Amino acid sequence: MNKDHNKEKEFYAREDFFFSYSSLNKLLFSPSLFYKDYILKDREIKTDKHLIEGKLLHCLLFEPENFDNKFNVTPGKTPSDNVIKVLKDMSLHTDAETLENCEDFVILDSLKSLNLYQSLKTDEQRLAKIRTEDHENYWMFLSNSDKDTIDRQTFDRAGEQITILKNNDEVMKLFAKESTDFELDTFETHAEKYLSFPLNEKPYGIHGYIDFFTVDHEKKIATISDLKTTSKTIVEFQETIDFYNYWLQAAIYCKLVYEYLKDNKDEYSIEFKFVVIDKYNQVYVFDVSQQTLGSWAEGLGGVLKVADYHYSNKNYTLPYDFLVNRVKL
Repeated sequence: MNKDHNKEKEFYAREDFFFSYSSLNKLLFSPSLFYKDYILKDREIKTDKHLIEGKLLHCLLFEPENFDNKFNVTPGKTPSDNVIKVLKDMSLHTDAETLENCEDFVILDSLKSLNLYQSLKTDEQRLAKIRTEDHENYWMFLSNSDKDTIDRQTFDRAGEQITILKNNDEVMKLFAKESTDFELDTFETHAEKYLSFPLNEKPYGIHGYIDFFTVDHEKKIATISDLKTTSKTIVEFQETIDFYNYWLQAAIYCKLVYEYLKDNKDEYSIEFKFVVIDKYNQVYVFDVSQQTLGSWAEGLGGVLKVADYHYSNKNYTLPYDFLVNRVKL
């Protein structure tokens, strides 16, 4: 029995697997990648700067008290995404405290494995690309903690965005954390709230961390507000929703909050808002209509049927439409 078969057996023996937005999105895009990441647990380390910057903005806005637990700020410039992947791969194979003391073969093996700087003619040139002052600063933090490492420029840029968001009255009204004395028993606020829900008669469920949601028990309204940064403009955000399947994330969050309301859930209406800050620091709150939320909920039902097909048949070779021969040219 090979190692992959053992890991698959362990996965299917679990009774606590929950699909997230990211795992469902990956299953739709590439079932084989889902299999590699979630079943074999051979997940690629995510070092993309835009992902880290998104986490940073969320931390500074919703839980600034946890910044020191989640981030290091280096005095130098953060390496490129590709170099970060190399450094993180190296950290799995050496205990060297400095890059200068790191064995040459560790650096060269990681560079070769990730196909970086292989066009250079000599190993000396490749080593010189890694052993730089900025990379040394990053390595010092990387080898001594599991926090995300950012540079001062990234921190300052996020701070500027936080200031812009906090100066927006509409945004801050949505993200207000404190209840008034008159609302203590009738109004809930939750930031970075983890929710999970087991699906009926299935050995799995759905889960996620919701940026911010409120529950007005007097008006019977739950309002979910999801913060998004985008490298495009607010004018193009509809395209961004379609490209990244943000509608799927919204549908999952609505389902989770709906179930959070428990026995009285049918008495409440759920509102969803995307709070978007774009590459020009323009801020806009996108309200999602009830009609659109309804269509997204139907879409989630379809996605869960696709997920169940892969899960039940243990077939992750191709996307669903290809497996059932729906694709024709």
